[in-house]
Amino acid sequence: MKLLICNITCVLACTSSALVWADNQSEFVFSGELGAGVVHNSALSVDELDDVSKQSDSGQQLKGTIQGQWNINQQAKLSSGYSYSQQNYNQYSQYDLALHQLNADASYKFSQIELGMRFDAANARLAGDTFLDFQQVSVYLGKFLQPNTFLRTSVKSKDKSFTNLTERDARGVGASADLFHFVNGAQTMLMLGLSTEKENAQDNQFDYWAAGINSKVTHKFNVFGLDSKVGLSWRYLKKDYDTVQVTGLQGTNEIERDENRKVLQVNWEVTLLEGLSVKTEFEHGDYQSQIESLTYQQNVASLGVNYTF
Repeated sequence: MKLLICNITCVLACTSSALVWADNQSEFVFSGELGAGVVHNSALSVDELDDVSKQSDSGQQLKGTIQGQWNINQQAKLSSGYSYSQQNYNQYSQYDLALHQLNADASYKFSQIELGMRFDAANARLAGDTFLDFQQVSVYLGKFLQPNTFLRTSVKSKDKSFTNLTERDARGVGASADLFHFVNGAQTMLMLGLSTEKENAQDNQFDYWAAGINSKVTHKFNVFGLDSKVGLSWRYLKKDYDTVQVTGLQGTNEIERDENRKVLQVNWEVTLLEGLSVKTEFEHGDYQSQIESLTYQQNVASLGVNYTF
């Protein structure tokens, strides 16, 4: 969901503390992140509602995340977390977004593989009103193919519920495989992922099958005595919607809405102090659809500061 991947920019740091409880058998770790930011978007949009204004605006964002992990033993662990983000635009307040997200994860590491199950839930509010609830359950399997190469596969089941547009309520299933390769002593990471998904909505015109490619490279280095990290990613998603025939007074028409999306993203993060970092990011999206109003170009630039603990 592009809506749930909001771009964060300028960020204010806040202070917090980390808590760790440990004994000889288990360990509990508490961590989090706080920040605030600004963002400029050249084409405001809400994909889930097919709302593309193509108007540009700048705004501010606040965010907070807390995460707890219980390492039961060397093989088993449980984790859970909550995050909140709020993005407000200066002029077009109808695109102001508030997002609550919850997650829970349980995994067990065997001799060569790690098997886990994860639950994710999200509540999205647009201009102060809830418009979407989202739940997803996934099962994943991870394995090191080589000392520096890791493969992670997963299958998922999801459910989307819209407050007003019930015809868009949908259930879906999907699968993905991601390959990670580390070089330069793990300072450089290469990633290539493939995914597929099938979604069935209450209204057949919103049913689709999708296939995607996700690639990414990151590199850690030191500049002027400060730890830095740069990243470059490119992702492609093809959505093949069902063709629906609609009969009206002027005859029968076919509704087709297949989509292709290409997104290129670059970012640079510099750690100023322990836990305090500055991040700048630029994203260019090329969104093509058989529906003319959903075909557009989008540039998002951001600058941010956040504090992790």
